[in-house]
Amino acid sequence: MLNNGYKDQKAIFFKMEALDVPVHLNAGKFILFQYDDDSPALKHVWVNGELKLPPIKRTDEGAETDKIAVVGTNAEVKNIPNDYKLIGYFNTPYSYKLNSEIWLLSKNPQIELMDGKQFVFISPSRDVKSVFDQFINGNNVEIINAETNGSYILKSNQVVGMISYITILFMTTIFCVSTMIWIKRKNHLLSVLYIFGYSYRAIYRIILRYYALPYILFSSILFVIFMLISYYAVPLWDVSWMLYSVNLILLHLAIVIIFVFYLTFIYTVKKGGKRF
Repeated sequence: MLNNGYKDQKAIFFKMEALDVPVHLNAGKFILFQYDDDSPALKHVWVNGELKLPPIKRTDEGAETDKIAVVGTNAEVKNIPNDYKLIGYFNTPYSYKLNSEIWLLSKNPQIELMDGKQFVFISPSRDVKSVFDQFINGNNVEIINAETNGSYILKSNQVVGMISYITILFMTTIFCVSTMIWIKRKNHLLSVLYIFGYSYRAIYRIILRYYALPYILFSSILFVIFMLISYYAVPLWDVSWMLYSVNLILLHLAIVIIFVFYLTFIYTVKKGGKRF
């Protein structure tokens, strides 16, 4: 999002020629950008709800005004309207878009189309369209296809996302193979326990308790620590990545439990042998 001017792939680009009824600026959590075609770097911004903004290096901690401006390090400060107070700069050295933009934030609850008829609507909600429909309040808008807007949001430029999925699939495969090899190394122990009279279920509980459970607990603790550090030290737009990460970790732990169950059966009951 930072590299794309703080707009994600679920962003809704639209144009509004007339404002027949007031929009609902308190409709869920969202950020709304408004700009004119002639000066796209100058954006009027509305933030509704407690949302994380890009990192900002403040230059005026004591600013008390209803109209403030945040700019990029390469932006033309002279383009800030006189009634807005500059309070800081975007601390995003690798985002060329944010570094060239000017954000004008106001407590004014009204949208004036003289400030621009182009809009971008983003929300951390899973159902962005529902929040957008509530916000737009029945006004006629023209939805703009992001594919024609020249943006990192373009599907043709989402190679990084595809690489991420392939990497996760590859790592999951490696994890499965490593788990299989790790458990196979215990095959002699499994066979000995089975021959000496331990039941299949008892052996499964032993392996799970003394070998798999410590690994599961240690991995879970490290994961929780990582999540807490990431959440507080590197705040991001939303927490959906955390939900995906939790699901992935649960999948890996389930793989361990299933493999322990399967290989215990293979090296005991299925392998057989004379029992004492």
